[in-house]
Amino acid sequence: MTAAPARTPAPPTPAARKWPRRAAYAGLASAAGLAVLLPTGTAGAAWFLAGQALNVNGNRVYPVRVRAFAGNRVTLTRTPDTARSIPLSFVWATGHARLGAVIAQDRTTVTREVTTITRGSLAAGIRGYTSGYVFEGDPLEARGLPFNEVLVQGELGPLPAWLVPPTDGPADDTWIIAVHGRGAPRGEALRALPTLAASGHNTLVVSYRNDLDAPPSPDHRFHLGHTEWHDLRAAIEHARASGARDIILVGWSMGGATILNLLRHWHHDGFLRALVLDCPVVDWIETLRMNARQLNVPPAWTWTAIKLIQHRLHVRAADLDYRPLATRLDVPTLIYVDHDDRTVAPGPTVDFARAAGDLVTLVETREAGHCRGWNLDPQTYEDHLARFLKSV
Repeated sequence: MTAAPARTPAPPTPAARKWPRRAAYAGLASAAGLAVLLPTGTAGAAWFLAGQALNVNGNRVYPVRVRAFAGNRVTLTRTPDTARSIPLSFVWATGHARLGAVIAQDRTTVTREVTTITRGSLAAGIRGYTSGYVFEGDPLEARGLPFNEVLVQGELGPLPAWLVPPTDGPADDTWIIAVHGRGAPRGEALRALPTLAASGHNTLVVSYRNDLDAPPSPDHRFHLGHTEWHDLRAAIEHARASGARDIILVGWSMGGATILNLLRHWHHDGFLRALVLDCPVVDWIETLRMNARQLNVPPAWTWTAIKLIQHRLHVRAADLDYRPLATRLDVPTLIYVDHDDRTVAPGPTVDFARAAGDLVTLVETREAGHCRGWNLDPQTYEDHLARFLKSV
């Protein structure tokens, strides 16, 4: 089917170990530079590629240069992202700014409106990267939403979370739990948070292992949702202990994969009311193959990298594809997918939605990119979300 609380301090300077999401999934280099950076031979290249999918630590890449800045206009290196006239943020080592519309562009540069500089100072020569998150800070700073900082007791230690009450009247006994994507901050939820808060439910925006403010996993690797779901389960139990009668799970990208992993292991017995998934990773293998093709990686290297990932995570190939779960889905589900997503393969998400039938409302877009349906058209995105939350 288409369709006055505690405040957290300002976020620290971006750590060198966190990457923009596309670089995290696809690897260090562009196709042109891959031959220089990859180790020689199939085994070495596959080891490198597998590491880019799982490694928590890595050098941050700042591919976009500020060519000029004056008034409320910044001229940046032209990339497919900077040339996209949707709300984005520009992040550099000591700062963050929100970008508005594209004003002018030529073959090598793009001039854009600067809506707000939230941290640091812009100047010519600064290098940074673009992000779809747009908002930085906590819910009160970024969106004017009161909140409390709470701790969820996970199996590896305490997991910080934002608890945001509803904006209109007292909370009911349904809770929303929001799960960010791989390498993303909790701030990924800030775009949708006002709509979630307007639903009448408490919203718990959670962290999980290997986040900057959460405990590391024993091996210091991302597990693509295969262990992170334990932290989500801890958040669910926190909500239950705090009076929740049932929950709605909302996940972006690997947050969606984490939710799907949870559903493999958890018999919710009616405690799960609904799902919202934004560009979820439904098939890791197809996603990894898609990224490898974009980097002109030979299929033999990709195959070996996938085998290494299976070995490191102790999973089967079938465990990396969640499409079979569609026939077991038993709650209403809203799914956003963009057909021009170049980070997570969109085809398996469409397959999942079709297999699940009328339980799924599928919102399809083009030209937004990964988890940027809100950026493409905030009002339409929020209208779909608000109607869905009201319907369940």
